[in-house]
Order: sequence, then C-alpha cells, then structure tokens
Amino acid sequence: MKYIYYYLLIGIASLGLFSSCISSQEINYMQVINKQYPLQEFKEYKLVVGDMITCAISSSDLELVSTFNTVLSSNQNALKTYTIYEDSTVVLPFFGTAKVAGLTVQEAEEVIQEVMQESVKDVQVKVSIANNFFYIYANDKRGSYRVYKDNLTIYQALAISQQTTGTMDLTRVSIVRKNADGNTAIKTFDLRSQDVIQSEFYYIQPNDVIYFPTNKNAFFSIDSMGAFVSMVSGPLTFFLYSILYNGW
Repeated sequence: MKYIYYYLLIGIASLGLFSSCISSQEINYMQVINKQYPLQEFKEYKLVVGDMITCAISSSDLELVSTFNTVLSSNQNALKTYTIYEDSTVVLPFFGTAKVAGLTVQEAEEVIQEVMQESVKDVQVKVSIANNFFYIYANDKRGSYRVYKDNLTIYQALAISQQTTGTMDLTRVSIVRKNADGNTAIKTFDLRSQDVIQSEFYYIQPNDVIYFPTNKNAFFSIDSMGAFVSMVSGPLTFFLYSILYNGW
C-alpha cells in the first residue's frame, strides 16, 4: 500500500511539470501561415463621422485668439473638442461650419483655415485628433492607450499595453474599426501569420478596439493548472506523509 502513496506523489509532481497544454505554435508571432492577406501600404488616417478634434488658432487679432482658444472643455487644461457630425461637418464658434470628414488632419487644417480666413485674413490653424486612442480588450488586459504616432503597428500596440499571448487565441483576433461614414466594421485575422505585416490589420488607427478571445486551452496552461497543482499538492502531500509516518 505504501507504494501507492509514492506513486501518487510522483503523479502530482509530474502533473505540475506537464500542466501546460498551449503549444508555441499557438502563441508565436510571424509564423509562415499562408493567409494571403492583401498588401496595403500605410495611409494617413482620415477623419470619420463621430471623431472629435481640437482646434487652436493664432492671429494678430489677440482678442479673437484669446476668446477662441479659451473656450475650454470641462477639463480646464484642454481645448474644447469638436465632434464631426453625420453631415461630415464641425461647428466652430464665431466662424460657422467646416466639412472635414474624409480628410487627413493636415487637409482638415487647410479647410478650417480657409473658412476662418473669410473673416480673419491672417488666422493660422492647428488641428489635432482628440480621440486619438486605441483600446485593448482581452481576458487579462483591458485599457485605453494613446496612438502616439501615425504608423503605430499592432505589435507596438501590444508592447505598449504589455499584453501577453499566454491566454489569447491569436487565430481569431478582431479589430473593431469605424469606416469613413462612421459605421463600425469588424475585421478578424490570424495574428500568428507573418502575412499580417503590411496588411490592413498592421497599422492601428485612432479609436480601434482590439479584441483577443481566450484560448480554449488557457485553463490548462501553467498559469492556471500550475497554480491549481500548487494549491492542492501541499495539503495532499502533508496528508500522504502523515499516512506513511503513522504506518496506515
């Protein structure tokens, strides 16, 4: 009977060693997996319906500049944000409307500047995207992060968010993204494939939501099963040693 207890102890130790059921093929990036995602060069982001922008001006008319630039939002350290409405326009105090949906930020600056120069000839405009964030939604990491440069890649986005691959199903990653008219599109792809590089999934856009489903084998990974084995092996080992010590 004593040998049975020894075998039980060996079995518990073996379970801890072999608890991971997630293979490297499931979690490694840039594998040769022929998904044939079409190549797509980086394109500068174009504003869409629902985006929010900030607009600051400079001019020799200091009173106008002071009045316009101090129309602040509830956050007293930030300029007021302007929402792009369904008709593709933003409403600018003192100047009227400007159609900016479908334009890059630089193009939007030029259009807004033209509108404003109808009233103030020497006005100069600086436009920024206010909702310039991407969002991570996964089992072990959720949050919002700034798109700090135009050509931010999905791999850089993962690094910024400190997202790990251990519990994620990389074969079914989704990006929820707005199209030009403000409607939402869901794009699903295999992030393991090296063909993701230079595809439509490679560059992150403002307001992207990146969703990682949980790997079906995540429960059996070292993180979960190993913790389970650690939790039960201590009391069980103590119990078995007690049996052996007392000669049961």
